[in-house]
Amino acid sequence: MRTAIHEIRNQLAVAVAAIEAFLDRKMEPTDARFEAILFSLREIDALVDELPRDRTIEFETHAEPIDICALIGAATAAMEGFAIERDVTLKVRRCDHVHPGCSRFLGDPLRIGEIVTNVLTNAIHHTGAGGSVEVDCRQDGGALRIRVDDRGPGIDAGDASHLFEKGFRGASAGAVPGSGLGLAVVKAIVEDHGGTVEAENRSGGGATFTLRLPVSEDACAGCQAHAEAEPTPM
Repeated sequence: MRTAIHEIRNQLAVAVAAIEAFLDRKMEPTDARFEAILFSLREIDALVDELPRDRTIEFETHAEPIDICALIGAATAAMEGFAIERDVTLKVRRCDHVHPGCSRFLGDPLRIGEIVTNVLTNAIHHTGAGGSVEVDCRQDGGALRIRVDDRGPGIDAGDASHLFEKGFRGASAGAVPGSGLGLAVVKAIVEDHGGTVEAENRSGGGATFTLRLPVSEDACAGCQAHAEAEPTPM
């Protein structure tokens, strides 16, 4: 596994460096260079497939003050290409003004990004070509509420109580790719940050996933304990 991880990091570093060079105007973005980046990313995908499937790796949560609204916006924007390639329209609505608690939320930016990626990947896969996924992110009382509406087949009655279990794939999964881990990861991360996640069927068809994260600076109880145990050097 160490060899595979080493190769994944190498290929990822190559892809990141090329994109940074585009953004810094040090290199012209051409079709050939984009193809080279795509090659690196496909190599990563292939290497991930070779990793053992019978091991569970738990990642630690590291807390830091973040602008959670900006982070969620960036993570959602990163999913645009994934949606476009599957002919799904991604619609985003958000608050007009950032709540003070959202601008200094104590949490793990990598884990928050995982929440967005996993929920949207699930919604886009289930929606299918020609449909749309709507993201509504706004302050709701003492929490940041993130609601994701898809246009998929909805949640089977017998699956509702198992959706967030590791390895569970519901009746509506069909040919949709996946390992059944994404929503379990979402639930674990949300709860680590003192929040909740729920799923229900939409009245017009499809499903709605609603996540609530407390917006106070001490929102992440587990993260706070970790931060106090290992203070970040100044």
